[in-house]
Amino acid sequence: MHAAPAKPPAAAASGSTSAPASGSTSATTPASPTPRPAEPALASETIARASLAIDTNAAGPAGPVIHERLDEVGNRQLRRAEVLPGRGPRDPWIRVIVRALPGEEPGYVIGSGLYVGTDPVGDSVHETECRLCTEGEAVERGTAEIERLVPFVRDFAQAQREAQLKAAAPPPEPPKPEPPPPPKGLGGRGKAGVALLAVGGVGVVVGLGLAIREPRPDPDMPLYEISTRPAGVVTLGVGLAAAITGAVLLALDRKNTQRRVSWLPSVGRGTAGLSLAGSF
Repeated sequence: MHAAPAKPPAAAASGSTSAPASGSTSATTPASPTPRPAEPALASETIARASLAIDTNAAGPAGPVIHERLDEVGNRQLRRAEVLPGRGPRDPWIRVIVRALPGEEPGYVIGSGLYVGTDPVGDSVHETECRLCTEGEAVERGTAEIERLVPFVRDFAQAQREAQLKAAAPPPEPPKPEPPPPPKGLGGRGKAGVALLAVGGVGVVVGLGLAIREPRPDPDMPLYEISTRPAGVVTLGVGLAAAITGAVLLALDRKNTQRRVSWLPSVGRGTAGLSLAGSF
């Protein structure tokens, strides 16, 4: 009979060593996570964490010795690499499996990988054969595999930190509304205003000239005078009215060009809409 293979830290029972069956070796699984103290959401630096799970159930009679040495040396290697123990199912765990080669030839197959839960991280899973290996050489190969997985642990911790920083970053500011440029040239009212100003100006000049001209005797009827003042006054009034109307239309057209309204998208964290911007 053989004990069950190594399991993720989250699925392991409380306690680190399972009782071996007769004729088999035991597998040590990390202890259940203990409640951790409250910490800031974002640490000042990236902290790499990983648990170590070793399975030597299929390593034959030397399994317990390999397990004990590999557990001791592997954890010391992780501490030297500044990888702290995992604290829960969200932290990764390093799995090392040592199996004896089938047949009469001595040796071992050493498998390793970094996992989060039951899912491997990237291409960290690897398996190598160590033919004609002694127990000590198998421990050395297993330690080398643990060392190989340290960069994967660091990359995973860095990715987690970057995701936290991105989630905590304030949403980008919406783009500042830029009013559309004023229309070039005059509008319909502006053109009409200019025309009325021109006509009104001519009428004012002609009407003023007629209004200030002195009356003269009628050559056909000397007792009567010929006067252009009445026609001049009328022409002057019409010209003034046209000029005033033209000035009002031109002013309204210019004022309308300054009324600029634009709709711009407004996007924020969890919100979306339109913003109205303009000048009046």
